Amino acid sequence: MPEKFNVKNGSNNRSVDLTGLGEVTIMQSRPALQFSFSSFFPAHGFPGMKSLIAVPPILYVRMIERWKKSRVPIHFICTGMHINLYCTIESFNYREDGGDVGTYHYDITLKEYQEVSLKTVTIDSSLVATVQDTVARVDSTSTPKTYTVKKGDCLYNIAKSLYGDGSKYSSVYAANKSLIGSNPNLIKPGQVLKIP
Repeated sequence: MPEKFNVKNGSNNRSVDLTGLGEVTIMQSRPALQFSFSSFFPAHGFPGMKSLIAVPPILYVRMIERWKKSRVPIHFICTGMHINLYCTIESFNYREDGGDVGTYHYDITLKEYQEVSLKTVTIDSSLVATVQDTVARVDSTSTPKTYTVKKGDCLYNIAKSLYGDGSKYSSVYAANKSLIGSNPNLIKPGQVLKIP
């Protein structure tokens, strides 16, 4: 476990001076959370370590480097801090010190990943809409499907299993925002989600 675990939770608020009112703060949405910590991958056992070193530490270093290069968010879970969300690896620095060959010390910084989906609308101005008298339509809307959240679930994995595409988690969140709240990463087991 790292000796220190840092969470950066800032703001994008702006202050402006208004004549007659003085300084006024304009509230903005918060920037992405950042997490940073330092630790090491030991090459040899030491007092306080319960397990044997089965995998060479350099393989852990290479694995994190592959994750960083993949340009795909990682699922970061820190149980003691109640963190369970997707992140990007912003920086990963490591070193090997003399006297302890094979042990790799590292510093890592992660940033909360927020998926953005842009929609484009094309309007053909040559088309003219006309309104006709019609008979009342039959309600053909179908009842939405539901999904009950299980322990360890996240919206990304739910969307991936239902749609085959984890990036569609935002539509599941939009349909259930009133149930989930403002943070899509805080779903709870037993919640029944509408699946659009």
